[in-house]
Amino acid sequence: MTRPHKTRARRPHKHRKERAPKIVTAQTSESSSESVLTPEADLSPDPLVVLSRGGVRRLSGGHPWLYPDNISKGTLRDGEVVRLEGPAGVSRGAACFSLGSRIPLRVVSREPDFDESSEWAVMRLDAALERRRHALAQNEEACRVVHAEADGLPGLVIDRYGPVAIFQAGCRWADAVAPLLASHLVEHHGFSGVLARHDGAFRKLEGLPEGVMLLAGEVAGQVRWQHAGLTREVDLWSGQKTGTYLDQRENQLWAADALPVGHCLDAFCNEGGFALHLAAAGSHVEALDSSQPALDRLKKQAEINGLADRVTTRTVNVFEDLRERVSAGEQFDGIVLDPPALAKRKGDLPRALRAYKELNLRAMRLLRPGGRLLSCSCSFHVSRAEFLETLRAAAADARRDVFVQSVRGAAACHPRLLTFPESDYLKAVLVEVL
Repeated sequence: MTRPHKTRARRPHKHRKERAPKIVTAQTSESSSESVLTPEADLSPDPLVVLSRGGVRRLSGGHPWLYPDNISKGTLRDGEVVRLEGPAGVSRGAACFSLGSRIPLRVVSREPDFDESSEWAVMRLDAALERRRHALAQNEEACRVVHAEADGLPGLVIDRYGPVAIFQAGCRWADAVAPLLASHLVEHHGFSGVLARHDGAFRKLEGLPEGVMLLAGEVAGQVRWQHAGLTREVDLWSGQKTGTYLDQRENQLWAADALPVGHCLDAFCNEGGFALHLAAAGSHVEALDSSQPALDRLKKQAEINGLADRVTTRTVNVFEDLRERVSAGEQFDGIVLDPPALAKRKGDLPRALRAYKELNLRAMRLLRPGGRLLSCSCSFHVSRAEFLETLRAAAADARRDVFVQSVRGAAACHPRLLTFPESDYLKAVLVEVL
């Protein structure tokens, strides 16, 4: 006799991914809209998200980003701060919400009694300014004032150039709060003006409009600032990023001491932060970049600082130029490699690692015995371990003995939050080649 087959309810697999909630938009009045994350969402006027169990685990792990599959249900208003709860109704803190973003929730607090209606953003801005006051060198005039999530202000970057602040908002909440914080900087911290540089690809990813606009006070087209004895000039309305790359500011000064004085190469130089400091230390520098406007700005800054006779600029494809120099047998005492991000997405990683290896292989072959290379990567998706392994592979193919002298990151005004690895993106490795 055949026993009947007993059926039983299928137990969910512990590793099974939770299905992402369906996002529906509902109009509740002429002046406001709410995003409902499930068809059965609570239509309470108080913005609320109920996290899935996976969302609670991710929140407890400390990472400030929550994704659609971390959400069970909720009623949200675009660009506002919302309360977070677990499946059992336990309060879990607060986050800001961006409709249509690949990162819909950015955590602002894990405190159950967090008051999202208070002026917490202003207080965190004040705290960020105070930290920089203690961390920066005397008379330093340019730095990052707010480093987004690492300073507790999600999606918001603020850079300072003398009396001017430049904002970049990368999520809807940051976009909405920018005018308030800009006015606070002018009225309470002595800034003469605040400019919004909302003109990058980071805005497109969030579905935000692009543009450059004055938020408070007055901002001239260009501003000069002092850094370690050099006068730097930036175009605030159209320069790179917020004007220039402040994350390499400390490494530029360090490179001037660490690289041998002699014939140096600054590859992917942009506006020449490394080239200027190397030249000030006594080296003759060939500065390479594909951007003629950037090189024109470098020439002007070299003239301002009396270094025009030590800096030569060349508009080239750097990959091809390095290959041609290797074929020609050229030699240098010091080289800086600081390419743009070669792995902007995780899928770019294999191609990026090949490119980094090829660049560093050529650079190592161009160095005289005892020469030094400062090799950089600003690609978050390339880890420190992967970058060092890429340098090892390049050294093996170059058939050179290569010694690691130091490994550094971004300037101190770009804090690295342990639970937010995205804040630790810059690698700067100094090696000596024998």
